[in-house]
Amino acid sequence: MVSDDPAVRIDYCRQVEIGAVQESAKSIPSAVERGWPTVAELRAYRRPFDEAGIAIIGLEPVKEPVRSWVEDIPEGRQSYELFARHLDAAGEARIPCVTLHPPLDDAESPAEAAEQFRLNCEFYARASERARAAGTKLATHSPWPPAKGLWGAREYQSIFEAVPAPENGMIFCFGCMAMSGDDVRAVLPAFIDRVFFVHVRDVVIHGDGRVDEVFPGTGQVRPDTALARLHELGYRGAIAPEHLPKVFGERRNEISMAWAAGYCRAVLEGLTGGVDEQADRP
Repeated sequence: MVSDDPAVRIDYCRQVEIGAVQESAKSIPSAVERGWPTVAELRAYRRPFDEAGIAIIGLEPVKEPVRSWVEDIPEGRQSYELFARHLDAAGEARIPCVTLHPPLDDAESPAEAAEQFRLNCEFYARASERARAAGTKLATHSPWPPAKGLWGAREYQSIFEAVPAPENGMIFCFGCMAMSGDDVRAVLPAFIDRVFFVHVRDVVIHGDGRVDEVFPGTGQVRPDTALARLHELGYRGAIAPEHLPKVFGERRNEISMAWAAGYCRAVLEGLTGGVDEQADRP
């Protein structure tokens, strides 16, 4: 995020020609105080983005993830309701998805992992039903940081098989998939109907397990070929560069993001021959 000020972010997007963004409910002070945004607040918040021709394609909740979302006790049901009200408001405000990380992601034994999987599935089943009623979707990112245990193709497939609701989808992160040991291009076909948002990342994975996050096109992921595979499979949704290295002199990744956005745009234009296919650009 290049600034905490939405107006500054809009100006930046105009200059860099970014046409779609994920925004956070934390940018609305009254939503932070309450714990969720109202429909009126989201509509007012997105108005200047709409006027600038910038689509808000995802909403980050005020707080996420929250372990108590899965707890069947009064406090847990209350915390889940705070999350679910984001779905209600996003749907009415015509924001396509609410982004999140899984509520439970730190199992230390096979038995604990099985129980966390069961509880996560119950959460996703309820949340998918609520999202369907609201007119929005769920886009789950892998647990982060990596020490928690990244979700690769196997983990996502397990969740989608257990909760096959079409509203239950993912943020397909090139970096997390590669760091999980999966070939990004090979696993994309299995998830293409679940991909609601894409993080364009590149990494260098060292033999000792260390990972360097690098500019797109300079690591081992080959985002250009991954984007080509997405295009071939018919994906025309939003993409966003993520986890970029710092450039000397910048404050909030404003230089590195412009570099990465230019890289993505060049790849997309190479795929389309410069023809606008109404894709949400980075």
